[in-house]
Amino acid sequence: EVACRGLGSFGSQAISNILWAFAKANIAHPCMFDKVAYKVIDCRDLGLFRPQDFANIVWAFATAKRSNPRMFKKVSDDIASRDLRSFKPHEIAIIVWAYATAKISDHCLFEKVAAEVACRGLRSFDCRGIKNILWACATSGLVESPLFAEMEPRLAALLEQCNSQELANIAWSYAVADVNAPKLFNASFAKCLIENIDNFNFVELRQLYQWHLWQTEETSNTGLPFTLERKCYKAFSSTETKISEFQRDVVSVFRSIGLKPMEEVLTQRGYSLDALVEVYGKEVGIEVDGPTHFIGIKPTGSTLLKRRQIAIVEGIPLVYIPYWEWDEVGADHRKKQNYVRSLLKMN
Repeated sequence: EVACRGLGSFGSQAISNILWAFAKANIAHPCMFDKVAYKVIDCRDLGLFRPQDFANIVWAFATAKRSNPRMFKKVSDDIASRDLRSFKPHEIAIIVWAYATAKISDHCLFEKVAAEVACRGLRSFDCRGIKNILWACATSGLVESPLFAEMEPRLAALLEQCNSQELANIAWSYAVADVNAPKLFNASFAKCLIENIDNFNFVELRQLYQWHLWQTEETSNTGLPFTLERKCYKAFSSTETKISEFQRDVVSVFRSIGLKPMEEVLTQRGYSLDALVEVYGKEVGIEVDGPTHFIGIKPTGSTLLKRRQIAIVEGIPLVYIPYWEWDEVGADHRKKQNYVRSLLKMN
C-alpha cells in the first residue's frame, strides 16, 4: 500500500515509524527502504524531521543491513547543522551506533557527539547509551576519542546495572581504544562477569577474551576469572574460516616467489592468521584484508585490535594487504610478485 500510494502523503514521523517497524520485524523490504532513502536524499529541507525520526531511520537501515551512504551523509549533514541539545541521550546513542553498524564513516558526526556528551555531562546517559557510544567509537576505529577516559567513573557507578552484552561490549571497546581504566576494571567488574557467566553469547565471549589479552598481556592487569577465561578462549579459538579468492590469489603469489606459506594458522593465544611465512629465518604473519576489515579505507576497531595484539601479545611481525592496494597492482603477475617482495622487504 505504501509503495502504491508513494511516500508523499506520509509525514516524517510516519515514515520513520513504518521503517522502524519493518526492521524490528526483521523484514528488509528493498523497495520500502529504497523509497525512504530517495525521499530523504531528495528532500530540500529536513527541518521537519525530528531527532527521533532520524534515530529511527538510521537504526532501521543499520539493523536491516540496508546501506545507503548518500542517505546517511544527508542525515549527518543535517544533524551537524543542528543544536544537539534538542536530541535525547538515547537518540544520540542510537544514531552513532547505526553509523558504526552500517560502516558509514563520519568523523565530524562523532566529534560533534563527543563534544555534546562532554558538554551536557554523563549523568543523563544510562549504561546502554554509554555502551552504544563507546562501541560505535571503537568499531569505527575512532580510538583517540576522549570519551573513553571521561566515561570511566560513570560506568563504574553504573556497573551493577549493566547486562551481559553491555559488559562485554564495554570491555571490548576499551581494549580497542587501549585506554587503561582501573576504576572500572577491577574486582567489582570481575564479580559482574561471574554473575553473568551463563548469559554471554558467542560474540560476547570472544570480545571478553580479547579484553582479557589486553588486560593481562598488554597492561599487566587482572584479567578474567579462570573458569570464564577458559570458556572465552574456547569460543575465540573455534571460529570457522572461509578462504576467499583474494586470499588464494595472494598465497599463490607468495608461493611463486619461493616462499612456503602456511594458511589459517592458529596462534598460541587463539588468533587465526590468514597465513604464516618464513622470511630470512623469521616468521611473519600475513593478513589479507578485504572490505569487511575497513570503514572506507580506515581499519575497523576489530582489525586494529587484531593487528596490535598479534604484534604485541603473540610477538609475530605482521604484514597486511588491503584489498584496494591489491586491486591497484592489477592482474600482472610480476607486479604482484614485486608488491609482495616490497612488503616483506625482500631484496
